[in-house]
Amino acid sequence: MSQRTLRHAALLNELRTHGDLRTVELADRLGVSAMTVHRDLRALGDAGKVELFRGGARARDHEFRERDVAIRRATNTEVKQALATKAASLIEPGMVVALDDSTTVGAMIDAVLKAQPAGLITHSLVILQHVAYTAQAQDELVLTALGGRYVPATDSFLGVSTCRAMETLTASMSFVSTTAIHGDALCHPDEDAAVTKTELIRLGQRKVLVADSSKFAVEGMHFVARLSTFDDIVIDQHTNAEQSRLLEQSGARLHVVETQQPALPTALASS
Repeated sequence: MSQRTLRHAALLNELRTHGDLRTVELADRLGVSAMTVHRDLRALGDAGKVELFRGGARARDHEFRERDVAIRRATNTEVKQALATKAASLIEPGMVVALDDSTTVGAMIDAVLKAQPAGLITHSLVILQHVAYTAQAQDELVLTALGGRYVPATDSFLGVSTCRAMETLTASMSFVSTTAIHGDALCHPDEDAAVTKTELIRLGQRKVLVADSSKFAVEGMHFVARLSTFDDIVIDQHTNAEQSRLLEQSGARLHVVETQQPALPTALASS
């Protein structure tokens, strides 16, 4: 992924999180020159992603507050891979597996395919494309795509239509991650993403949360599920005493993975 693409994703993240920002503020937040930010904002403006005003810009899609998928894929990659490897080890051959659109769950896909499930259900476009390209080696795998409204910020399908596509489906296991864990509840900043995750969790006879400890530091407006909803929780060892207590009280089987310290989201790390 190019540095320009990552800068664009970071700019969109800052504008979606903080609203109107001046060019000099963005340059300071990203650690680049004001001229670089000016060029990047013009490119994003031409693409219809931001609205420019004198000396600054604002995001056009104000309703969506989650960080852009490009920057999320480039964050905590080693931590995500360690969690994903452990989560995928829970799958047995012949299972039907449901995967959400999170970048943490997305890191599972190669290990999931090696586990030889009989079926795979997902609303993630990147997972669908990856499996489709390797389908010749997966002759017995039934791939079910959950359609609906495509959201570029998550590279996935979200909302009521996506939820309706799940009404007649079931899975042996469902795997989800989350943007925020507030107390004993999973939350998300976007309503359509929240209801889609809630429905995908329902699909699994065995429900698995895969999340790193930094998610406890993030706020989310829309409720997804309680920690007690899950049969298994895969997480790193960097939880504090209160977070560990909440995890233990959930009643889920805890799979603690030794990883490096997950980085906090940009806005929190700089506060």
